[in-house]
Amino acid sequence: MNLNFLSPIFLFGLLGIAIPILIHLMTRRQKKHIRFSAVYLLFQSQKRSVKKAAPNRLLLLLIRCLAILLLSLALAHPIFSFSGPADLLPASPSASVFILDDSYSMGMRSEDGALYDLAVSALLKTVRKIPVKSAYSIVLASSSTRLLQDWTEDPSLAEKLLKTSKPSFQTTSIGKAMTMALQLLESATQKEKQIFIFTDMDKNGWNENEFLDSELANKRYPVTLVDFSALRTGQNRAAVQQAEVSQEFLTNSRVIRVKSKVANLLPDRPINGLDVSLSINGKQKSQKTLKFAAGEEVIKEFTFPLKDNEAIQGAIEIPDDALSVDNKRFFSFQPDQKIKVLVVDGDPKTVAHQRESFYVEKALNPFTVALSNIEPTISTLEELQVRNLFDFSAVMLCNVRDLPFDYERQLEKYVQRGGALFIALGDQIDPKYYNENLGNLLPVSIASLHQVGLSDEPFRFDLKKSAHPVLKVFKGKSLEEMKSIRFNSLYSVEPRENRKYTVPLRFTNQYPAVVESDFGKGKVILYVSSVDRDWNNFPIQPTFLPWIQRWIKYSARGLESILHSELLVGEAFEWTDTLSDSLLFVESPDGKITQLAGTSYDETFLPGVYRLFRKAGKENSATGENAESRIVSKLPDNTIPAGTFTVNIDTRESVSEKITEEEVRKLLGNMQVQFSSGADSHQTADASSGFPLATPFLLLVAGMLLWEGFMIRRE
Repeated sequence: MNLNFLSPIFLFGLLGIAIPILIHLMTRRQKKHIRFSAVYLLFQSQKRSVKKAAPNRLLLLLIRCLAILLLSLALAHPIFSFSGPADLLPASPSASVFILDDSYSMGMRSEDGALYDLAVSALLKTVRKIPVKSAYSIVLASSSTRLLQDWTEDPSLAEKLLKTSKPSFQTTSIGKAMTMALQLLESATQKEKQIFIFTDMDKNGWNENEFLDSELANKRYPVTLVDFSALRTGQNRAAVQQAEVSQEFLTNSRVIRVKSKVANLLPDRPINGLDVSLSINGKQKSQKTLKFAAGEEVIKEFTFPLKDNEAIQGAIEIPDDALSVDNKRFFSFQPDQKIKVLVVDGDPKTVAHQRESFYVEKALNPFTVALSNIEPTISTLEELQVRNLFDFSAVMLCNVRDLPFDYERQLEKYVQRGGALFIALGDQIDPKYYNENLGNLLPVSIASLHQVGLSDEPFRFDLKKSAHPVLKVFKGKSLEEMKSIRFNSLYSVEPRENRKYTVPLRFTNQYPAVVESDFGKGKVILYVSSVDRDWNNFPIQPTFLPWIQRWIKYSARGLESILHSELLVGEAFEWTDTLSDSLLFVESPDGKITQLAGTSYDETFLPGVYRLFRKAGKENSATGENAESRIVSKLPDNTIPAGTFTVNIDTRESVSEKITEEEVRKLLGNMQVQFSSGADSHQTADASSGFPLATPFLLLVAGMLLWEGFMIRRE
């Protein structure tokens, strides 16, 4: 404990005490000398009265001295308070690194505000008391660990930086912060060096792997760890851990499904009634009341009709508790993007249903563009030269024998820059042309044609449950239907040397059915059979429509890509849909608009829905080798929406399991660790938080004066 009452007034009080005591001692010395004088007998008659009066005078002297002491203390305005981290600072010039836990769990409530606010107050209190010529720096300990303040001797800089600061939306990373702190201390010139950590001691922030690279075993700096966890009020009862949105692709359903997962964070107590609500574009759509056993996670699905093809921004939300950050999880959904597809018909017949492109056109756009949002354009080989490939998101070559002279170079450039190429084989193709002229695009060479008679056992898909984005929706009945499809002709393929590709779908004889590869920023899909009825009966099966649609959407980056992308706070977003030269913009949930210099965006520090925009052309662009992204006040004219992505918190921080002091000492190796309570630091945050002693001291002085008067009257 600490009594803050030393002052010049107190020193004068001590002098006032010393003088009466000195006079008393001198008087006693004179009395002792009188015993040996000639007049000693004269005092013998008064011996009885002197013995009786002497003790009263000594007591009066002590009372008067104590009264003077208490009066001087009262005039010094003493404050009674507990010691905090500031009292652990060395008296000589020193270098101090302050690690401030700014993770979202520090937003937990206390009686006097968020834990983070109390930690900031304690840090500033300590900074104000650093000795003259001492330096300090401040490191933020959330998972994107950063140096907030480099070495400085000016205490006011910390106040300016932290006065309006708030907890981040990230998890804790004490190990990374310690590594940065050690690097800072190595560069400090002061002999005295120490580290202060202001945190809530949540165990998830003490990742053992992050301490292995910090060279802690070779360092012996003093570490003061200030724990604010005891100041928490209330409990973090529950958290929304998941919000997934989808639309049924196997039918023409206009129903959107949102699957939510909510966790009861109380390990020993059930929650008998928790309202879980779905909101769409800022308005509550529906609500359900759920029951949770202790520590249970409950998955609940919401459904609602899709009225149009506008982008959806929504959230799953639960009522507020002691930590509100994890009570809401965002999602976004674009039912479909308009995808323009150039379908090159390699076998155009005069009868419509005999054309190679007939079933493909019907599958890509069965009724209207508004329903599928795929807009096919049918072209013959003769018309191909007048088509601009870059007007289309995907190109389909359907049983095309060969291409116009040097046209494969245009295709390569198109795919290199992000276009999608889907190749379906058939009886018109020339394998030699494909192997020699499309060898850059195709990672395999076309080998042999395999056929079976009508009475023989046909080739069939070897279908299993798949995690591939195109195939994962085919389950149960639809999967069984696809197993019945009959193939009587197909091409086998052979891999080219040093080329990478995947085979997401095979036949039962293990021949590849679909070969997938990347080329530059684009994607190439090779289907080894035909898309008409000449070689199989697939086009007349119900599953052909969603199968071909999903391959086109997937290859054109329109299927579960940026439109359904979910990131955690702090993760970078990569814009993959860069087919044409455009200005790219990102609007964050707080309305800030950033024009990108490249295709990466890393300012994802706010949970919510981020909107993407594109403007054709590169004029006034922030591109170039040394270009940087920049903030703009508004979107330029003629920008168009290009999609959305969501950013949510990592819910590991929601579980408040506290690390023990023993575990901390083990992680910090040879460090000289001291533990301090955040409650004590909060009490010493300023003078008004202590207990003033001036009034009690004055009351004691008054009482002693009354006692002195009573004793004098008795004497």
